[in-house]
Amino acid sequence: MGNDELQGKIDELEIALAAEKKSKLEKHLEFIQGVINRHNTNSFMLKGWTITITAALYALAGTVKEPNIVLIALAPIILFWGLDAFYLSNERCFVDHYNAVATGSFKLPKRRSCKAIRNKTPVKYESGTIPEFDMNFNRFKVFKKNRWLYVIKSKTICWFYFPMVLITFAVMTLFMNLNQQDSKTIDVNATLKSNGLKIELKNNAESIHIDDTLKINIVPTQQN
Repeated sequence: MGNDELQGKIDELEIALAAEKKSKLEKHLEFIQGVINRHNTNSFMLKGWTITITAALYALAGTVKEPNIVLIALAPIILFWGLDAFYLSNERCFVDHYNAVATGSFKLPKRRSCKAIRNKTPVKYESGTIPEFDMNFNRFKVFKKNRWLYVIKSKTICWFYFPMVLITFAVMTLFMNLNQQDSKTIDVNATLKSNGLKIELKNNAESIHIDDTLKINIVPTQQN
């Protein structure tokens, strides 16, 4: 085998290895992109469930005329708020993971002690490469923007859930005002007998409809 033929075999092998490496890289990126898409879908579904559950509780409170039921909607709002922030936090980590795989390396700031932060010590960085088909995204939680406590207060999350909290209190206030308007005080003459209660409306009193809820407070009269 001549040198030219040997060199040709080596070149073919290098081309095959490069093609295989490129194929693995593309497959790795597809896996990461699939995880990012699932996190994005979960976030969208949580917002939909929040609207559905809160709307159902609003309708129930309006039907039974009990405004306090509206406050129950705060539970799913806060729960899904935290869960949505969790998914978004992981999604941001996977985006950084995707970029590190695509570029072939990553650069992360090292954690500093409280003393180093007080002394304003310059941040040190560590670099490295992502192994093939590695899906460990936790290394990117070192970035502040990827932490759950930071994400839960971000505009990306607050723009949806904080208005839902305000709407809940607004709906409860509205229902309370409507219930107060529906409540009427009617003066009546009542006679309690052994066979039932006889009620007679006083002059100029409004009529009582069959679908009205009648609440009677009986105050005994004092005999002189």
